Order: sequence, then structure tokens, then C-alpha cells
Amino acid sequence: MGDYHYHHFLSSMAGVGGQPNQSPLEGPPQMSHQPQVLAMGGHGPPMPNPYQSLGYFTGFPEPIMFNAPKSQRSRRKSAPGLDHIKHRRTRSGCFTCRSRRVKCDETHPICERCRKGKRECLYPEPAPPKGSGGSSSKESSSTAPSQQASPTSSRGDDDDDDDRDSKLEPIMDEDEEEPQSATSTTAPMFPLRRSSTTSSFGLQRVPTGYRYDSETPSFDGNKSSSPLSTGTTTAQSHRPDWTFLPHELQFYLGYFYDNITHYHYGLISDAGDFFRTTLVGLALRNEALLYAIVAFSAYHHALHNPHGRINEFLQYYNHSVKNLLECLKRKEKYSIATLLTILQLATIEEYLGDWVNLMGHQKAALEIFTQLFTPQTIMQSQTGRAALTWYGRFDLFVAIMGSFETTLPREWYLEAATYHDSCAAAEPDSVFWKFEACSAKMQLISMEMAMLYARRVKEEVTAEDFAAEHQRLSRCLNDWKNGWDPALVDPSHLVTDFSGSHAPDPNDIINPFTSGALFQPPLFPSTVLTASYHSMSLLHDSQSGIRPIGEAKDKLREHAYKIYQIFEAVEFWSHSPPGGLIALQSALAVAALYVQRDPRHQMWIRRKFVLLEAMGYIFPATMRVRLAELFADDTCTRWWLPNDEGFPPLLQNIRAYADERNAMAATTQRDTVQQIRHVFSRMNIREAARKAAEN
Repeated sequence: MGDYHYHHFLSSMAGVGGQPNQSPLEGPPQMSHQPQVLAMGGHGPPMPNPYQSLGYFTGFPEPIMFNAPKSQRSRRKSAPGLDHIKHRRTRSGCFTCRSRRVKCDETHPICERCRKGKRECLYPEPAPPKGSGGSSSKESSSTAPSQQASPTSSRGDDDDDDDRDSKLEPIMDEDEEEPQSATSTTAPMFPLRRSSTTSSFGLQRVPTGYRYDSETPSFDGNKSSSPLSTGTTTAQSHRPDWTFLPHELQFYLGYFYDNITHYHYGLISDAGDFFRTTLVGLALRNEALLYAIVAFSAYHHALHNPHGRINEFLQYYNHSVKNLLECLKRKEKYSIATLLTILQLATIEEYLGDWVNLMGHQKAALEIFTQLFTPQTIMQSQTGRAALTWYGRFDLFVAIMGSFETTLPREWYLEAATYHDSCAAAEPDSVFWKFEACSAKMQLISMEMAMLYARRVKEEVTAEDFAAEHQRLSRCLNDWKNGWDPALVDPSHLVTDFSGSHAPDPNDIINPFTSGALFQPPLFPSTVLTASYHSMSLLHDSQSGIRPIGEAKDKLREHAYKIYQIFEAVEFWSHSPPGGLIALQSALAVAALYVQRDPRHQMWIRRKFVLLEAMGYIFPATMRVRLAELFADDTCTRWWLPNDEGFPPLLQNIRAYADERNAMAATTQRDTVQQIRHVFSRMNIREAARKAAEN
């Protein structure tokens, strides 16, 4: 993948043979009081933790070679209960019968079992002639996920996979019980299967032109769907059909569909219900994307389960990385599914506080973007537009916080803003197009801010020109906020009833129940956009180079307190959408720099960080060190509250795992580590603390 060896990067993230050692996941890890970032900077020893034997991070082996040592392979084959009599199954039955492990009579177009059970019946495409370009795809699709560590494995290994699958009990037809409800918060009662073959659930074999009965937006990513104007996207959304998948994958896709929203991705709006329909629909045809989504879902499920563990998340994550690596090894033509897989993996890295690996994915995604699209063609499909917004969020955060140039040129952001403005004008009754247009304009302004800050760091602009451009962008930001369509701030949608919410905390620093801070659906995105406006105002004003005094200083503090109020209002309102607080985390992190230095204010903000980490959003170790300077409390580098309050074993496990990833990245990706240090070093903690302390 060009000069940037993304396959080497993935090799450092994927396990080479074997399964992860699950024993460390049973109890809390032994954590030191200093995060791994100190070892990265040469100021302390590496932090011991129980994940060193997981095998997920192996340095840089030979490019994309995943041949497991023969001793490991023989150990797998000699596992108790495995019969090594070779057994071949027919591969011409329908996908549904294969996934249910029952015999298919191969009646076309609908087999007898699917007809009786009223199930969707899908058959594989005819096998390409030997020696054709499709042979590698066929070989891949018949390889078990757990065996894809060895793309050159023998036919015998494939037979072993078939044999192991055949020993799973068949799913009965008419009298069978349905899989456990995906809406349940109870852990699945089935073991995680490691040997279900790709062909057993038909991934990557659905004909390109096939459209699922339940499809509303286009799953091929090439057609646009019009956003709703009725107030909610779910009225139009239909759940994709994934009943041909193994039950554990069905469970986690169901959990994703029922509990994960675009707010979990930090995005303002999702006009076409992209994440629950289009993204999942594409994943049903791409194994790497499927496992990435399932891993993200398993991660959130574990956090909401009192007995949750992260071993299933780790296994699904590793499957995704290895399948993506296989795709790159075969040098297949890049697809939108490949791009979305990389973005989903980058989102997981963000949740783990691993911005080093996130930036590695970002580089690869950029290359695919520029090969698949132009600024004009990416706007022609809902999938392309969603991918651009998704990528743009990463691009802008890294650029602004680190004073870098954005990786995408201005033309991409300008084209998006122009396109969404035209759609909003064409459908004036659609609040969703208005939100998309508002969000795209915000990204354009943010991009121009990032470019200005980068030019100053590189000394490419004079002080006078910088001041003039800074003032222009300040006007643009305020004009953007003041120019919102009245429909987006309709006062009839303001939340005024907080009955059933938490009682006010006597130690609270704001009143979260003040009317005007929170909009109810379908205008909840206005709440997130308002917080984004205040955080961007804080960031931009702090870059002016002028020491704020008097009214200017009061204005900065006002922006910060608006964010505090919005965050706590969303926290306490019983009808807040899932992921709403995650969408506000970046604004809260910026506002934290302006919190007053007395214990009451600092403990308030620290408890909000505890809340976010309990939701799975781990703050980077480097940022924790910077905030510990602000709070003048080194214990924050380990945990936000004294005596490990609110720090359960599962979260300790995740923190230990995340810190080990950062340590490994420090040794294998030194250039990116230097960049990410640069990002968080520009938070200017000492100056912010001094400003906040001055009453």
C-alpha cells in the first residue's frame, strides 16, 4: 500500500498463530501507578500487565506472513475432542442451510428447508474456472477465521475446519428455538466458535447486484438514499437479514443494531441510518468488516454486562485484522468495504485511547480515499459521504490538536459543504439535510483553522497575517452559529421536563436542569453542535496569542461552562440517545482545561472522565499525564479518583491492555509516536491552568 507499509503495521497488531491466552482476563491486572506513556518518554520502566502473552502484538515479522509454527498447529490438531478423519462436505448447498449445519436438497431457487422455514435462500455464485482471478477469493472463503493465520495452509487444514464444523450440533428446522434475543444485556450462552468457515455463512459470495429484502438504503454504496424529514431515521430503517450467520455473530450484530448509534462514532447526524443499515449490510459481504463491527459491539456489550470480559472482543478484533491483512496480501482491488473496515478499526483504537495505531489506520484510509474517489465522486453515494465525514473527524482532531495540516486538502471539505447546502435547499422540510449541511460547514471551518495553526508553527505566516486570518475565522465561526436554520433551534423541542432524572448534587458546579441546554429528538444533534461550537471557540481563542483579560477571559469561561451544562444535562436526562455522552467527550476534554482549580470543580470534571471511561472511552495515557499536571495530582495518571473508586476489574483490564498497545507502538512506530506526543503536548496545560486559577 504505497510507501506506507500498512501491511507491516497490521502485522504488528495481529496474532501469529494460536488463540489469545484468556487466563489474564479472569481477574484484575496488576497495574502500576504510572501509565505506559512514561516508559515511552524514557522516564520510567514499562508497566507490567497480564496481556504480554496474548500474542496480538508481535513486532514486525516478514511482510504479511502468518504461518503458525508447526508445533502450534499440531497442538491445535491434537486438542481433545477433535477427530482427524478427513471429511468433505458439499459446497453447493445454500448458505442458510450451511450456516444451520443441516443438509440442503439444493432445490433452486429456494430449497425445501428454506421454503418450509420461510427463510431467505441464497446460493453461492458459480465457481470460476481454475486459474482465473477468482481462485484466491475462493480459497479465502473456504478458510476458517481461526486458520487464516496461515493463508498458505494445506487442503488438509481446510478439511480439519470442515470436520470441526460438522461436529457442531445441527440447528433444528421447524421446532427449533430462535437465537437468544439480541436486545438482551445478558452474555451469550454459547461458546465462541473459532473454526466456523467463511463459506459456512456465505461471506463475500453474495452476488454483487443482490439486494436484501430488508434493505432500504443501497448496500452496495453506489446509490443515494434521501434522508427523512419526519423526525427520525428509524421510521424508514429495516433490519438487515443476518440469520444465515452463526448465532454468536447474530447476537452481536443484533446488539449493535439495537444499542449502537452514530453518536458512539462521535458524529453529529446519520441522515440515512448508515451505521445500522448500510454499514451492516456491507459487512454481510465482507468478513473483515463484519468482524470489526462485531468486535466493537462485543466491546460495548462487555462493558454493560456485570460479568463482562474482553476476551471475545479481542478475538473478533484479531479476526478482523487478519482478514484485512489477507485482503492486502492478495493485492485485491481496494473497495469501499476495505475503507470502512479501516475506519471501524480506527474507531476501536480511539476507544482504547490508542491514537498511535489510529493514525496508522488513518494513513492507510487516506490512500484508499484518493484511489477510490475524487472530492466530487465521493459525494455521489450515501456510503461515500458517510465515510468522508467519518474520516474527516479523525483528520480534523489530529490536525487541530497537533497544529498539523489536514491530510485531506480543502477541496474535499468544500465539496462536502457545497453538496449538503444544495441538498438542504432542495429539500427544505428535511431537518436531517440541514444537520448534514451544518456539520459539513463546521468541518470546513475547522479545516481552515487547522491549516492556519500549522502555517504558524512552520513559520509560513507573519504575525500580522495570522492575526487577520484568526479574526476572519472567528467571524466565520460565529456567523455559522448565528446562521442556523430556525428549524434546528425550534424552542418547542427544548427539554423542560427533567422528571425522573437524578436529584441535583449539592457539590455540582452547574445546574443541568436549566432550560435551553438540551434539545429532544429529532433536534438532539443541535445539542451536540452547540457543544462543538463552544469547544471550537475555546480552541480558537486560545490560539490567538493574546492573553485574555476582563471580558475576553469571562467569555472563555462562559464557553467552558456551557459545555459542562450540556454534558450533565445529557447525562441526567432519562431519554438521552445512546452514545450521546460519547459525542460530547471531545468538547468536555477541551473545557476541562478551563476548570477552576479548587477541589470541588476538579473532582466534578474528574468524575465525568470516570463516567466516559466506564462507557469504554479510554483517554490516552499522554492526555492523562497532561491533565494530571492541570490537577496537580500525579495519581490521575493511573485513575481519576482516589482509592480506585469507580475502577472495576474489567476497566482495569482494558486500561492495562490499552497501555500495553501504546508501549508496543512506542517501539514499532516511533515516527507516529512523536506525532501523537506533539498532538497532546499542544494542549498548553500550564497556561490553561493559570488562566483558570485567575478569578
